[in-house]
Amino acid sequence: RLDGMFAGAFHDRKTARHVLFRDPLGQKPLYYCSDDRGLIYASEVRAFQELSDRTWRIDREAFRRYLVNAYYVADTSPFQGVRKLLPGMLIESVDGTVRSERWWDSIPGQDTIKVDAIEAAEEFERLFERSCSITMRSDVPVGVFLSGGVDSSMVLDSCHRLVPDIKSFSVSMEDADYDEGSKAREVAKHVGVKRHTSIMMDQEALLASFDGLMHKMDEPQADPGFVNVYYLTQQSRPEITVALTGDGADELFGGYIPFVGVPFESVFHAVPDSLIALARYGVTRLLPGSDGYVGPQFRALAYLQAFPAARSARASVWLSTLPADELENLMPLAEPGFFDPTRTDGAFRISNEYHEVSSGMSSVQRLLYYYQKVFLPEFVCHHTDRAAMMHSLEARSPFLSVPMIEFANRLPNRFKVSRMQLKVLLKHVLKQRQFPDPIVRQRKQGFTFPIARWLKQSMRPMVDALSDIEEITDGEVSLKELNRMIDQHMDGRRSYYRIIYNLIVFRAWRKRNPGLTFA
Repeated sequence: RLDGMFAGAFHDRKTARHVLFRDPLGQKPLYYCSDDRGLIYASEVRAFQELSDRTWRIDREAFRRYLVNAYYVADTSPFQGVRKLLPGMLIESVDGTVRSERWWDSIPGQDTIKVDAIEAAEEFERLFERSCSITMRSDVPVGVFLSGGVDSSMVLDSCHRLVPDIKSFSVSMEDADYDEGSKAREVAKHVGVKRHTSIMMDQEALLASFDGLMHKMDEPQADPGFVNVYYLTQQSRPEITVALTGDGADELFGGYIPFVGVPFESVFHAVPDSLIALARYGVTRLLPGSDGYVGPQFRALAYLQAFPAARSARASVWLSTLPADELENLMPLAEPGFFDPTRTDGAFRISNEYHEVSSGMSSVQRLLYYYQKVFLPEFVCHHTDRAAMMHSLEARSPFLSVPMIEFANRLPNRFKVSRMQLKVLLKHVLKQRQFPDPIVRQRKQGFTFPIARWLKQSMRPMVDALSDIEEITDGEVSLKELNRMIDQHMDGRRSYYRIIYNLIVFRAWRKRNPGLTFA
């Protein structure tokens, strides 16, 4: 059985048989299409444009889903007819016939093990030490990307035990809501790391990193953290060639804010639609918009937009950039009801497809499953791997080894989410390792920059440039509706940074590909 991060292909010249395969959680990309010549595949979607006898066009439906999710979800890509191979899948092409099968899978809640807290912690420690030891194997310099949060602190502590002179790197910012430097320095000092580097990222560095990233970006991906990883890998590359990260811990052990809302899911599902709409209105009137990281208004609206919604689509709706009614107003060319979250097709079709497997799971397990199969590969792993590769640096995560994944998915829910506490087991292990309570109990902080505020400042010219968005999107996006959102964002009534940034990224990608047209 293969373990690690990879995407590959076998070609048997005698039988003209092709086999494509991708790693368990999609850390490495692989795109393909099939035509009368057979199977065409590449690790970058831009490579397909080198085929001079083909005309590639932008997939409208995939673009609409991109605006909903901020990335090209599951097997979709910007190009019509080009698909991504899903994680843990292989496809075989023989004599023009293409078939696919899953070569690896792990499902939360399947074959749950019976363990107490002591046994769970001991097994985690055993597996994690092994995973860190393997991911640190290298004949080039290795370091750790340290945010000061639970996940990367765990990685640094384990790696330091194995290699005492390990280096660590973090990003600092002047804005306290987004600064990781002070926490990271505290963790590095506690662990005993002697060579920790804190790299300041100001608005000037952001603009330079954004321009560099947009120039190299293969497909639109609007996670602001992509810029952070790009900058961190660029600045650390002179000292290290391999970096260890904490990617995957949130998806395996329940670290995201929506897990806190799971206990209230059945209550809100029973509330009439009219009252949900009234609650949303009340939130926008009573809670001020915030430029901070996931402010109260942002959290409340994100949670409420999943009601009403088909239970199968709820995980996807919680993560979507806008509620359905605003998506419909923003994208008037979409068929009526395309963004309706109560439908099992349309914008949330992919979420419903995964529900067929997860329908027998608990709410926590179903959310874990969606995060692992959809969000982790094409949002988290995508930005980490691509940003690192842009600087010839390899990023690895000890959490994403097959034994770690399978162990996490066999753990009972109480070791992940319990009484509104997240990542229960990981915090328990850190406490056993004598980490200070402020580090163990800190609130979730995403790896990003103050984008809501900086859109009003250094990035304002990018916002103003969206005046041509109807031309850029072939009429898919309404400039009138977008301007309404921009106005409300700029005067602080509502944080619309996600959809604004989505369009900034898409516009930058489109400008670099002027020959492409919408299908």
